[in-house]
Amino acid sequence: MKKSNFSILYFLLVFFILYYGFYFYIGLSTPGGKVFIPLLYNYLNVPYLLSILVIKLSVLLLKITGYSVYQKHAANITIKGSRGANISWGCLGAGVMILWFAFITAHKARLRYKLKWIFAGVTLIYIFNAIRIISILLSYYYNWYYLQSFNAHSTFNNITYAIIIILMIIFVRNYNRTEGRRFDID
Repeated sequence: MKKSNFSILYFLLVFFILYYGFYFYIGLSTPGGKVFIPLLYNYLNVPYLLSILVIKLSVLLLKITGYSVYQKHAANITIKGSRGANISWGCLGAGVMILWFAFITAHKARLRYKLKWIFAGVTLIYIFNAIRIISILLSYYYNWYYLQSFNAHSTFNNITYAIIIILMIIFVRNYNRTEGRRFDID
């Protein structure tokens, strides 16, 4: 009997630990929470740092395409002559990134192979997130009311999950062709 190269239990364990751990961490690093740890907020504010990364990518892409962009504060992007958008930790796509990470790590493969796929998936999610933010800002700038009527958070999540499913299919096909044979146990 052939043993699987994917552990569903490991996948679920990693997913739930990281997913709920992330929300627990947000609770500890957010002022006004029941348990607030200023050290986390001031020096290890991972959600804020991840927000800044997607903001900087969005700003860079807008500036490269010729838009005059500024920030009212660190978590804001505004195109000159328009209203801006504030980016919070809920806009990061952390759940999708955690799902991707857990899926890849649950496969038997070399560490380097896993890291390559994790990086590719997370990078794609970040790029898509920046495109989403840019689309929102452009809809404000050009008054695209039909785009403004969408729920940007839900739409982003749905499209990103579809992208992750496609990436999973590509990963599994590539994995079965290259890595999976190395770890087959008869």
